[in-house]
Amino acid sequence: MHSFCTKNALIGVLFIYQVTACDITATLTSQTFHEIFAQFTFHNNTKSPIYHFDEDGKTENVHITGMFCNMKPTKLDVYSISPTATTKPNGTSQAFIEGFGYVNYVLLSDGVFMGMKAGIACAAGDCGASRG
Repeated sequence: MHSFCTKNALIGVLFIYQVTACDITATLTSQTFHEIFAQFTFHNNTKSPIYHFDEDGKTENVHITGMFCNMKPTKLDVYSISPTATTKPNGTSQAFIEGFGYVNYVLLSDGVFMGMKAGIACAAGDCGASRG
């Protein structure tokens, strides 16, 4: 009886961890010949480094991890110049994401959108809507 309760408790803890944690590989793929810059603002209000894209097809991988990732949106801004505190983005993609998986963001000279994703839950935002 004791091992049955322990097993159920362990399963419950693992379930809660999977629902409240994230380990996501985000791939940023440029689909423009224009020079662009991209920067994430994560669910915990930290920012990623600024990623520079100067050719079509260039990719960067970003690892998004943490607890309670879906409490605030993960935001990706795209800029035509290297951003400063006052630079306005050309486009933004944001959504509440959670889970253990993969997501691809497509970067354009005038915007960004979430492309293919697998193993993540996505809500209230750009969850794979395509342009066109």
